[in-house]
Amino acid sequence: MRSVLIFLTVLVGVMASSVAPAGADVQALPDLSGYATVSTYPFVMGNEVYFQTPDGLLCAIQPARGAAGCDGRLPGTPAEVDEIALTPDASTRGLLATTNHRFVKSTGNAAPLLREGQKIAFGDFECAVGANSFTACVKGEPASQWMVLSPNGTGIGPRTDGLPPGFPDPNDFVLGDETYIVGQGAKNLFPVFTVEGGLTCSIIMFSGGEIGCDGPLPGVSGGENEVFLQLPGAAGIRRTDVPRFTTPAYPGPVKQLPVGHRVHGIGAECMAIPGGVACTGTLDGAVYAFEVTPKGVKTFGG
Repeated sequence: MRSVLIFLTVLVGVMASSVAPAGADVQALPDLSGYATVSTYPFVMGNEVYFQTPDGLLCAIQPARGAAGCDGRLPGTPAEVDEIALTPDASTRGLLATTNHRFVKSTGNAAPLLREGQKIAFGDFECAVGANSFTACVKGEPASQWMVLSPNGTGIGPRTDGLPPGFPDPNDFVLGDETYIVGQGAKNLFPVFTVEGGLTCSIIMFSGGEIGCDGPLPGVSGGENEVFLQLPGAAGIRRTDVPRFTTPAYPGPVKQLPVGHRVHGIGAECMAIPGGVACTGTLDGAVYAFEVTPKGVKTFGG
């Protein structure tokens, strides 16, 4: 895929990648071969497996949903994060701050303890518990997805496919229950939000569409005040007197997306980074992206 990097005016050298939430580095594929496999019998409820870890996490394997994950105080993550999930859907995958805990056993006795040094295999998942608050799950053979929970870093892998080198990975950002869809109405589908640095952004996606932000663009001297992705189409910046991304479909307050958090749209993600934003969208396998930092703007794709 052809990529275009646009470095604007006073932007000097290579722009530094934004900082993901502390402790949320994407992990290398964990090796679970040395763990002792236990019988699934005490852990099965219906077509799912539930277990606890020695450090108090509540975890599950849910093959019918293609999912595995854990709820609780996750090591190596910001305080608000209370769930990690491996799922096929980007809107429910990764680090979450939620009251809708999907991996807690809902009926009967508490889930049994999976002890240090043990692993459980169910469906196409394996999950293991190690020393020092280490828990890991792997999906598939060979592995297509995995998660690692550890005080040294909690996150999922592999890195989101197709992103530009050094671009922030949505997997490392927290998805909360907060909605950024403003007001109420039958055609109200698209989130509108602000970020540090004064930009107002929106994801206007259905089967294609636009993602963009209006406001001050660092390093720009030609008066451009809008950065955008058109899917299909182009990625870039432009000057406009009619901001495309600042006005919600219905009236209501526009909320700020906290640094380290992300907003999910149809085939798209926007992430709040220190002093700016990074957004990416995918259409027919083509990846488009832009990043705005206090040092400048760069775009990719189109």
